[in-house]
Amino acid sequence: MKLQILEVLSDEEIKKIHEASIDILEQCGVKIYNKRMLDYLAEKGIVVDSENQIAHFTRTAIEDSLNSIPRTFEVFNREGKFAFVLGDGISKIAAGHNAIFWVDTDTGKTRYATVNDVELCARICDDLEYIDMVGTPVMPQDVKDPKSTLLYGVKAVIENSKKPVFFSTDNEKVNNSVIGLLKAAFVGDIKNEVYGISQLSPTSPLYWEENVINAIMDTVETGVPLAILPEPNAGVSAPYTLAGLLTMNNAECLSGLAMIQMLRPGTKVLYANSWTTTDMSNAAALVGSTETSICRIAGAQLARFYNVPSHTTAPNSDNHAHDEQNAWEKTFSMFCSVGAGNDLVVNCGMFATGMTFSHEQLIMDEEISAMSKRIAEGIQVSDDTIAADMITKIGPGPAGDKYLTAEHTLEWLRSDEYLFPRVSVRGAFALWESTGSKDTYQLARDKVKEYKKMKPARIDTVRMEKLSEIVKSFI
Repeated sequence: MKLQILEVLSDEEIKKIHEASIDILEQCGVKIYNKRMLDYLAEKGIVVDSENQIAHFTRTAIEDSLNSIPRTFEVFNREGKFAFVLGDGISKIAAGHNAIFWVDTDTGKTRYATVNDVELCARICDDLEYIDMVGTPVMPQDVKDPKSTLLYGVKAVIENSKKPVFFSTDNEKVNNSVIGLLKAAFVGDIKNEVYGISQLSPTSPLYWEENVINAIMDTVETGVPLAILPEPNAGVSAPYTLAGLLTMNNAECLSGLAMIQMLRPGTKVLYANSWTTTDMSNAAALVGSTETSICRIAGAQLARFYNVPSHTTAPNSDNHAHDEQNAWEKTFSMFCSVGAGNDLVVNCGMFATGMTFSHEQLIMDEEISAMSKRIAEGIQVSDDTIAADMITKIGPGPAGDKYLTAEHTLEWLRSDEYLFPRVSVRGAFALWESTGSKDTYQLARDKVKEYKKMKPARIDTVRMEKLSEIVKSFI
């Protein structure tokens, strides 16, 4: 039996949040700084206050829009081969995206990120079993045009990994150019087959920037799925209470999903959330707090209520070091995300409230992901796994090597019954001491040095030239 899906909201509580969100969208509405969208919504029967740039979404408009959203969709790798399904209840894990700083493997010092960092990150992601998708880890800072940093990052990911790509920006021109990169690299039909996902966000409380709306309107025509990810901050741009934070996120997300489905019914989307709470003692925005992990569970429940695939961020930590706080915040946030059944979980490799990335953190986070998914898989119970015949045959008393050498043991040793560690320390103290007394971070650093020798999953010269042309033309 698998682990029971984690829940923190009752059916009645979900309905209360839903009804409150509908009331907000109907009575208060959302501000949309985009005349083209406002005019379109008015044509669709939405009540639009043109002077104040506010759209009032009716219950019927929201419900009709939700009904046209695909519950699941397939995702493909760069070479057009099937990768996985989103929305099937099994969490898929992605590396994080859009950090600024990098912890250097050789010096251990934090510095600005480079394109070379992204290239190696993509090669590592391509090899890691429990990384299903590659989010552009950082905005590399060693490029000539600061506006094109994401393009250089996505290009580096595409050239060094076959896995699907996740990206986000608030700039319509950048968003369109990234989709151009995906089209140039993808072997399949990007109009109908998913290779990349674009994440776009409203601004809290309850408004949409002009560029983001333009990006939405452009993206729906390409077939690329959209993750609508509000980022309300408790006590700053949303109520301080968790229920209020959930309601703000829900209302903002529903407004985005509704607009997308009105533009193109059946567009593939994700109900997304990246919870932020506030430490009122120092004004710090928090993404790894206990409360954000609770919200990750609630967000998955709301997405299931709407029958829409879900996306959240994890494993998250607000600490600036690879230490115990980092580990417990990341473990709780990832386990809650996977245990709640979020369909896509993005942020492996990131810490320091999403500002910093490291290759070592990526490797350690992949292990946290593997552990979380293994716990969620639960226990296989069958006549074979119970092994009553074997227990009876060997009987009571000293077993000697009978269990150790049994065919049943060898059979299950080669199965996925047990999760084998990547960098976890196991075994006797003497053995650990004799091999250098290295902790998990040091073991991860050793792995990174091995990865530096790895050849990338390169693409052919023709596609590489197309990618370069797109980046150059943007500049």
